[in-house]
Amino acid sequence: MIITVEQLVQIASNGGGLVLDASVFTFFQLREIVDAAGGAKTTITLQKVSGYTAQQLVELSGLAPSLISFDLTT
Repeated sequence: MIITVEQLVQIASNGGGLVLDASVFTFFQLREIVDAAGGAKTTITLQKVSGYTAQQLVELSGLAPSLISFDLTT
């Protein structure tokens, strides 16, 4: 099943929690999804974040404080 970024934004903005493989998205796509989740107060878990800088993860955290988790084990 292929889900577009726009559909993920819709899911997040409607309260659907997500676990995403961050390596398949650009930073700007993730920012859009996380921002939608922050507005709806829903949780997001990002896996495979090794391709992003600490500053980018901080920026994402600020869009959904206490709602975003980073799986640093993968």
